[in-house]
Amino acid sequence: MNYKKYILKNKWAFLSVVFLQIIMWGCQVLVQLFAINAFDGAIKLNFNLFLKWTVISFITWGIYFLICSFEAYKRADAIRIFNNDVRNDIYLSVYNDTISNIYKSDKSDYISYVTHNINEITRLCWEPLFNMLGRIAQILWSIIALIYIDIYLFIFAIITTLIMWYMPKIFEDKFEKLGEENLKAQSIAMGKFKDLLYGISILKILNRKNWYVSKGAKASNISEDAKFRQNYIVEILECIMGYISVFLQVLSEVLVVVLAVYGRIGVAVIAGAANLIGGVSNGLNNFVNAKNSIMQSRSYFEIIKDNNIKERELSFKDKIELKNISYSYDEKEILNNINMEFKKNHKYAIVGKSGSGKSTILKIIMGIIDDYEGDVLYDGVAKEKDAIDYNIGYVSQDIYLFNDTIRENLTLGKSFSNNEIKDALKKSSLQNFLEFQANGLDTIVGDDGKSISGGEKQRIAVARSLLQGCDMLLIDEGTSALDKENREIIENTLLNDKNLTLIMVSHHLNDDMIIKFDKVYEI
Repeated sequence: MNYKKYILKNKWAFLSVVFLQIIMWGCQVLVQLFAINAFDGAIKLNFNLFLKWTVISFITWGIYFLICSFEAYKRADAIRIFNNDVRNDIYLSVYNDTISNIYKSDKSDYISYVTHNINEITRLCWEPLFNMLGRIAQILWSIIALIYIDIYLFIFAIITTLIMWYMPKIFEDKFEKLGEENLKAQSIAMGKFKDLLYGISILKILNRKNWYVSKGAKASNISEDAKFRQNYIVEILECIMGYISVFLQVLSEVLVVVLAVYGRIGVAVIAGAANLIGGVSNGLNNFVNAKNSIMQSRSYFEIIKDNNIKERELSFKDKIELKNISYSYDEKEILNNINMEFKKNHKYAIVGKSGSGKSTILKIIMGIIDDYEGDVLYDGVAKEKDAIDYNIGYVSQDIYLFNDTIRENLTLGKSFSNNEIKDALKKSSLQNFLEFQANGLDTIVGDDGKSISGGEKQRIAVARSLLQGCDMLLIDEGTSALDKENREIIENTLLNDKNLTLIMVSHHLNDDMIIKFDKVYEI
């Protein structure tokens, strides 16, 4: 994956900027030629000739700056379009990853992808890319003007072009490595920033200001040291290439004087020709710097995956089986040779002490944990570990709600009839809560549902799974925050639903509840 994909996808936005740059730099080179004519008039003491070309130069400068302003607008718009497409591909790359990788990943990496990475792509790729294309236009127009003045100037410009073109290849690997190192360091720093700031309330309560500041300083150093190393090495390499560019420009000025001495060009051409050759050498120098910058941006595109890969979806008609499932975490055995069977539309409970592996079983069924031994069978066929069953709903103690309305948290952008929504609200015992909310379903729940209680969050999570059409529901202590009355209402509703496969994890079930399950597994 690289930047070329986005250029091809938005070729008209891209080409409009390129077209304006061609005209813009053409105007600037014309000004140089007009200046030669004006200087020639001054040497010949021909005021009318001097005034004529001065006025034409002034008008051309006006056109140049007018085009500049329009080009800046079109360039900013193109970058906006490119960045939105990159973000969209990042969203899809994250979404299309396996559920196991999504759960294992550090979410601060994802945040960094759509914030820091986009800023770096703009700085290292889009801006330098357009700058590089503008410099190509500058070089080509300058070369055309030099051909018009004298063939030897053109030949020298070509030699200069070849030297400066191949210079970046010497440092190509170095630039790419710097980009990769900086990307890795920023990801680590982002994780440390997130960890520190999420725990700020605990540190404030316990008066750990010095520890907080110290940790923040260490995270900041990780971020800034990587940027410092990248910046100073890039500056050193650019200085080397800048020196070579200046050396070539001095040679060009010597060549112009020699040609004037031998009568191949007029005296008035000396200043203009040197500027045109300077346009070639300076253009090449800027071109090289832009190309080096784009090399550093490659690592930021590498996180974007092929989003055309089709997911492996699956479902079962008869039963799901766990065959000889074993799982260890950090060398600690969690499950050892577990065998369970879950028939469609039946109700199951898994009970056991804390740490016995109850939640792990649900996560293996969901695919959240995939590094287990044994098999998960769908109607007797082993499930591939990267396959996903979209018919399974999962309600845990740790429920995430979006900073939006209750309605949006239930529907997640899908359309449902009022009867479907009412049915889900009734089954989750959420109707009574909504009656006390002035805005009903349009009540904003706040960041991660902070404006409502844990029990209300759990009811919303149950209603969400039912509304989304999940015909199998895994509940991992998912009603633990509810009062006894509402918990019994929800559990009895789910247990009496003949079209729902239910697996419920609990530390303990009373005798009245046990008899309502088709089978209770104790581990």
